[in-house]
Amino acid sequence: MKINTLYLPGFSHRLCGRRSNGAAARLIERAVKFDGLVARFVAPSTFAGIGKRDRIFTPWVTFCAFLGQVLQRGASCRDAVCRVQAWHLQAGAATSVDDATGGYCQAPARLPITVLRTVFSRLVEVAHQRTREADHWLGHNVKVIDGGGLSMPDTTANRKVYPYAGCQRKGCGFLTGQMVGMCSLATGHLVKFVLSSWKASEAPLARQLIGWVHRGEVLLADRGFCNWIFISLLQRKGVDVVMRLHQSRRTGTGKICWPKPQRQGRWEKCLWNELPESLTLRVVRFRTEVLGFRTQHIAVVTTLLDEEKYPDAAIAQLYLRRWQVELNFRDITTTLGLDVLRTRTPAMIAKEIHLQAIAYNLVRLLMLEAARQHDVAPMRLSFQGTISTLRAFAHLLSGSAREANQRLEDLLLALAADPVP
Repeated sequence: MKINTLYLPGFSHRLCGRRSNGAAARLIERAVKFDGLVARFVAPSTFAGIGKRDRIFTPWVTFCAFLGQVLQRGASCRDAVCRVQAWHLQAGAATSVDDATGGYCQAPARLPITVLRTVFSRLVEVAHQRTREADHWLGHNVKVIDGGGLSMPDTTANRKVYPYAGCQRKGCGFLTGQMVGMCSLATGHLVKFVLSSWKASEAPLARQLIGWVHRGEVLLADRGFCNWIFISLLQRKGVDVVMRLHQSRRTGTGKICWPKPQRQGRWEKCLWNELPESLTLRVVRFRTEVLGFRTQHIAVVTTLLDEEKYPDAAIAQLYLRRWQVELNFRDITTTLGLDVLRTRTPAMIAKEIHLQAIAYNLVRLLMLEAARQHDVAPMRLSFQGTISTLRAFAHLLSGSAREANQRLEDLLLALAADPVP
């Protein structure tokens, strides 16, 4: 409770006292554990120096509490406050945290978006370092790209950046945005993503992700991204592609030549002149038969021209794995709740999405660690099953360091022992 004095309003906190530094340090130490997992991949020092006031909801405590809220879809701010109250009591504090949720609801606004981007980039780097060569496809690291929709509260601030979709009438529904993301096919972690309103096309948004795919890698995508300019820009970087042939293209099978489009469009003249006059590609056609579904004839275009090193069957099997990115986006949107956002300003929308992406990559890193330790393919582990197992083991990971390490080993074994069919 804050006491306002009539003659000395600036001294209210000094007259009433404040939380001791020891109690604050113990609370942060308790939050560092976050059931023994978050600090394993994210350094608490990343959040040091943010804010100068001695708050209960410090940046690190807020970060850990929000991650716990994300990993349990439908969890309210009240659930997050209860989690911080438990940390506060286990830290041995003499006072308790207030039941009001106002302080916690305001705390994420104090997290700089630059720090969240740094944490996200660090997790991507860790996942890349821990990816095994055995999980690569024919010696190549494969990245897959796709897009998905999301909605958010109908506020004046959000409406300026994310307008209504199509013929939607004002006040009848949520605002609509979209996210185009790039995932690793070997581990499933999210490498990079871009946000926009529903009016932007996915193909131009995908060009913003070219900087995060590197020479020698293979980009896997659906036919919505199959266009001459996108393939040419990737090939210019030394990146090969495997994409489904766009339905408007009528070509044969085998090696083909795609001429350069006649119209320059919005591209700068210097860049347009650097692109080749034609692309030599290869078209692979195959048929898929799934019991209970109609037989599909699929045409795939690729820059992998060596038919001996990359036979048609291998190209077909690789493209069929593209469906994994659909499951990844389902985990992000449905399992973690990114399909319906809660914040009311574009700045907070960006922070909420970054926090959701960080939570997703943290779970993927835990799955990757279990797969590496017990020699299981990372994509054979269930994302939803990992979250459920993590919740069941959460109370066992809050003991001493020795006990927590032993329980973590048991958790990794439980994850690896239950692969999906």
